[in-house]
Amino acid sequence: MSGPVRAVLTMAVPAARAQEFELAWKRAATLAQEQPGCLRQTLCATDTGYVITSDWSDEESFRRFERSPEQDEATAGLRALRTSARMEVHRILHHQ
Repeated sequence: MSGPVRAVLTMAVPAARAQEFELAWKRAATLAQEQPGCLRQTLCATDTGYVITSDWSDEESFRRFERSPEQDEATAGLRALRTSARMEVHRILHHQ
């Protein structure tokens, strides 16, 4: 994929852990935002957890961060709190 991409991560999180999860997300999002190619990070609530979107200038920048030890460390708190997760990466065609 060339051009901008959006990673969409859907995570189920127990309601009792919501506040803890949101704080863990803020720490991870701060690190991601500092990475070359990162455009924005967004956290959305669902009935069963969260949807995280992460926009990047290109897939290579996203994958470089995704495979980094820094990302692994920063997202450890998120992984510990989720009960399931699914990720998709989409090519962004247009913004209005």
